[in-house]
Amino acid sequence: VLIMMSLNLNFSFVVLLLLSSWQVQAVSQPQGFLFILMDDWGIGDVNAYGNKDTTHVSTPNIDGLAKDGVLFTSGYSASPVCSPSRTAWMTSRFPAEAGIHSALGGGCGGCAPFLDPKKFISVTQILHDNNYHVGHFGKWHLGAAKNGSCPSPSLAYGIDKSATFNSNADYGTFSDAPPLIPSCLSPRAPVPSLMCNDSHWSAHTSEAVVNLTLSFIDEAVSMKKKFYVNAWTHVSHAMLTPTDDQLAAYPFNTTCRLEAGNSGQTLCAHNVFWAAQTATDKELGRLFQGLRDRKLWSNTVIALSTDNGPEELMVFSNGVGTTGPFRGRKRSLYEGGIRLPFIMAYPGHGPQGVVDDTVVSAVDWLPTVLSLAGIPLPADPGNMIHGHDISPLFTFTNDTQRKLIPRPVDKPLFWEWRFAVAGPCWNDAPQLAMRQGNYKLLINPDASRVELYDLSPNSSFWEGDNIAPLYPDMVSNMTAQLMKWHSTLPPGPVDDHFGCANIGWPTPGNMQAAPSQSGADEDKMIWEDDGMFIL
Repeated sequence: VLIMMSLNLNFSFVVLLLLSSWQVQAVSQPQGFLFILMDDWGIGDVNAYGNKDTTHVSTPNIDGLAKDGVLFTSGYSASPVCSPSRTAWMTSRFPAEAGIHSALGGGCGGCAPFLDPKKFISVTQILHDNNYHVGHFGKWHLGAAKNGSCPSPSLAYGIDKSATFNSNADYGTFSDAPPLIPSCLSPRAPVPSLMCNDSHWSAHTSEAVVNLTLSFIDEAVSMKKKFYVNAWTHVSHAMLTPTDDQLAAYPFNTTCRLEAGNSGQTLCAHNVFWAAQTATDKELGRLFQGLRDRKLWSNTVIALSTDNGPEELMVFSNGVGTTGPFRGRKRSLYEGGIRLPFIMAYPGHGPQGVVDDTVVSAVDWLPTVLSLAGIPLPADPGNMIHGHDISPLFTFTNDTQRKLIPRPVDKPLFWEWRFAVAGPCWNDAPQLAMRQGNYKLLINPDASRVELYDLSPNSSFWEGDNIAPLYPDMVSNMTAQLMKWHSTLPPGPVDDHFGCANIGWPTPGNMQAAPSQSGADEDKMIWEDDGMFIL
């Protein structure tokens, strides 16, 4: 308790210092906002985050964005999977509060069917209401239904123009939901008759997103309106099908060759993965150059991140992304599933090439955008906007001032994951997690598996040294906050094995290699479900 009181007092002191002794640095309003959200990239998949394998990993354009802004090393998604993560970027809410616990349309029975625009205000709606031209191109994954029961991206969320997949566009029957690539739906779309014959659909998606984004920006300029645009890519989500031209940078040798069609997914996984990511980085470079050519580079706030950590190899053979020094992957609440590439830039208006270890999150995007746009936050009587304005971190040029802007103690980060975790047992985190200051708590709702880790910059990033027994007061305080938040969540589905670390080791007197199929549910092996994840 004393530790938490000290944190609060320290933060109050910082606020007083800011108000009493600083002249607030003026920041001009940008002409537009560009939010690039990639899919299933690990923090180690970007060279700027320390991956020195430039022979294979090639991200010069993402690295270039970091050189024009701030690279955050403690940047978090709000979920280890897709739809919930996107919910947080749009709303500044923790996704479980919206009943979105897993990938929508991916078998999450009992989840909310879509992000309800009537209940949860979005950054796109707010900007639309303030005369911004708002666009969304690429992945949606916030709800889709053949019968029209899920709203399309356009209009319902304040989005003036969209072209998407993992949306109502996949059904090809909604005028307000055009597909990303006309007459060529995603191979996973539920309307096979409308799917294109091009086996390289995923390879063309980044190009399509960039083309549509630049065209949309031109439209906004011609209308003399400020713009906001989501450019949400498909890569590196499985299945990856790079073209021969994209694969040329990573040729197959005699023992690694690509067979016909998707059967090649089981061979040369790294080559396929590298080719897809390199091609996407190249397209992002074309997007950035397009902004420069339009004289908008120094008038646009650019954010780049990804929805969650890299896919697990046991689920898809493309799952070879790297989490760098972190434990866990997609679906895990350990750092590798939620601590991600997170770059913010307002070129020419802030620091350049700065590495910052301040804790930032997807929930911070909405209040940050509104602050820079000069738009007040919507009324929030329930204190349900969980983010805060982080624009000073990438617009203040005075390093001393920047370093004195910690995450507010009353804005801790909460996570929950209710389902089994794919891959080896060390990915299996408890169901709930919380980060406050340098400390991260993981625990199950029944208070089992209590884990506390020190994530300060000079600590070991691998969550293997559980210090919970050393700090009982801190554990008690953080547990109380986390459980209070958990108690407010709407009911939803829970997997039999959530938060479980039981890997089914044989015990004396019971030497069978695997549990009996007739045994109780709690005796089943976690990995029985691994092949069923289609998120």
